[in-house]
Amino acid sequence: MSLEESIVMLLKLGFSLNDAAVTAWKYKYDYMEMRPNVYIHEFIDADFQTNLYRLVFWPNPSFPGYPSGHSTFASAAAGVFINAFGNTINFTDRTHEGRTEFRGAPRTFTSFTQMADENAFSRIPLGVHIRMDCAEGVRLGYEISDAINDFDLTSRNSQ
Repeated sequence: MSLEESIVMLLKLGFSLNDAAVTAWKYKYDYMEMRPNVYIHEFIDADFQTNLYRLVFWPNPSFPGYPSGHSTFASAAAGVFINAFGNTINFTDRTHEGRTEFRGAPRTFTSFTQMADENAFSRIPLGVHIRMDCAEGVRLGYEISDAINDFDLTSRNSQ
C-alpha cells in the first residue's frame, strides 16, 4: 500500500473501532441484557463460575452483555480490512504465541470473516455471552464498517 492508502485505511480503522465502542455501549445500556453467568448466579446456582474464572477472579464484566463488544470490534475491523485487501487472504495471528496460562498456539485464518467470527463467538465458552450477543455484535460491526468504508477520505478540497 502507498503511504496515502495506508493512512486512509488506518483512519477508517480508527473511525470504525471508535464507532463500534460508542454504538455497542449505547445498545448495551438501552437493552440492559444480563450476562449468562449473572443469570445462572441469580436463578440457578449461586456458586457457578465461568471458564474465565480460573484466569481472573472478576470474570463478570460490570456492564450488560448485549451486544458483545468483542464481536462488534472484530467485525468493524474485519470490514475495513476486507474493503482494503479483500476477504480471501491467508494470515497467521501470533499475538499469544508462547503463552502458558491458556492455549497460546498461533492461529491461521483464510479470511478476515473467519477471524472476526472466531473472535466473536469465542466469548460464549467463557460464559460471558450468549449467541444472540455475539451474532448481533458481528452484524452491528459490519454495519459500522460499511458506513465508514463509504467515506471518501482521498478527495481533495479544491478551494
